Amino acid sequence: MSRGTAADTAGIEAIYAAQVPFSKPGRYAVLSVTKVGSRLLGGATELTVRASSPIPDVADAPPSVDTDTEASAAGDLASIDTRVPTDDMHKENFRDVLGKRPVALLFATPALCQSRVCGPVTDIELQLESDYGDRMTFIHQEVYVGNDLKKGLRPPLRAFHLETEPWLFTFNKQGRVAARLEGSFGVNAFRQAVEAALR
Repeated sequence: MSRGTAADTAGIEAIYAAQVPFSKPGRYAVLSVTKVGSRLLGGATELTVRASSPIPDVADAPPSVDTDTEASAAGDLASIDTRVPTDDMHKENFRDVLGKRPVALLFATPALCQSRVCGPVTDIELQLESDYGDRMTFIHQEVYVGNDLKKGLRPPLRAFHLETEPWLFTFNKQGRVAARLEGSFGVNAFRQAVEAALR
């Protein structure tokens, strides 16, 4: 577990996910309800559903991008990883491994995350790397240039048309998107995405 995740005392107790089909593009009001003890708690939000998205979807070919590596950073892992301690998922460049073996590519910034879930999902990626690393390449790509929010997004995020974090994409050995996850997701969803790439 990273120090950032361990220090977050207002931790997330549960993550609920749902795939909700929308019949047409537009703005939608969404209400989620959960039962806590004997009480019902609700949370409302608004979504905009687009007819299409430039973000790679399942079965799409991704953009061919270079991800930050230990070599490209001249060994300065802190310059390409805000996790403390830094992780070991900066050995391979995405462009070099895509289409040669399955890949899990996580766009996350543990120390600068706007949603507070980048640290936990990066920890999950490390956990699954220990389970599946002999069959798949695991890559963690930091989000912000120079690890500075004011400098904007790193080139791989711009190439994928990502504006939020975290995002996970898994790719099969043919180099196509096998699964994608955005925002909060737990170990089960991450594992399913990994297994989709290994089929």
